[in-house]
Amino acid sequence: MSREKPSKFKISSSEGAIVFKDKGVEFYYPAEGSIELRETFEFLTFAMIKQDWMAEWYEYLNAAEALADLAGIEEDSAPCLRVIKGGKSNEDE
Repeated sequence: MSREKPSKFKISSSEGAIVFKDKGVEFYYPAEGSIELRETFEFLTFAMIKQDWMAEWYEYLNAAEALADLAGIEEDSAPCLRVIKGGKSNEDE
């Protein structure tokens, strides 16, 4: 995924977009297109304005962080992999 700043983006009348900016969120509702696309966009819009859902999300994040602390899991720890001996022996070929 690119971390470059997009200059501009174009969407057709059958596409929608939610753009997150420093000063807020912009919604570009699809004027036409499939009912599934429009209903999905409406649900996401609805979810983003539900204060009780937002509060529940932050409670979930706090609980997940607390459980990780109890388990001794560090947030910034990278996964550790090790190589184990395996494969076919010459007799199995």
